[in-house]
Amino acid sequence: GTARNIETTELCRGARICYIFHETFGRTLDSIHLLAGLTKMDILIAIRNATGPRPALFVPEVSFELLVKRQIRRLEEPSLRCVELIHEEMQRIVQHCGNEVQQEMLRFPKLHEKIVDVVTQLLRRRLPATNVMVENLVAIKLAYINTKHPDFHKDAALVPSLIGSAVYFRFWNLQSCEKL
Repeated sequence: GTARNIETTELCRGARICYIFHETFGRTLDSIHLLAGLTKMDILIAIRNATGPRPALFVPEVSFELLVKRQIRRLEEPSLRCVELIHEEMQRIVQHCGNEVQQEMLRFPKLHEKIVDVVTQLLRRRLPATNVMVENLVAIKLAYINTKHPDFHKDAALVPSLIGSAVYFRFWNLQSCEKL
């Protein structure tokens, strides 16, 4: 951001990292559809299994949490991919940081080489810990679903309309009749 020779043909360094976070990763998260991978039957069976022999007037919290957790797990892969992209960009930054102060680095080539080597090794060593941290963040989200959050109440209210009330009640009655 403060370099004298600013690149004008492509994003680089901090601007590239910002782009990865906000554009690449952000777009990926936005493209994840709330109910992708969940069929109407999956939702109905989860509701039915959560309520046992009694029909539910509302979506039971247990089935709601089960379905939400399934969807949260889908965030892990794009998050780990974001870590990988940021790591690659940071390695590029290290490789090209000498270009900014090339005259000074020519005076001390071994120092430049050692700095690049040490920082590259540090980035490489911290990558597994960073991936574990992302996995832990997803695990934390899976461990407690805040069903008091207003977004959940809004989304939970959508389930009957997504499934269709007639389908829900027909499924419920068919399942009840099969038990008889």
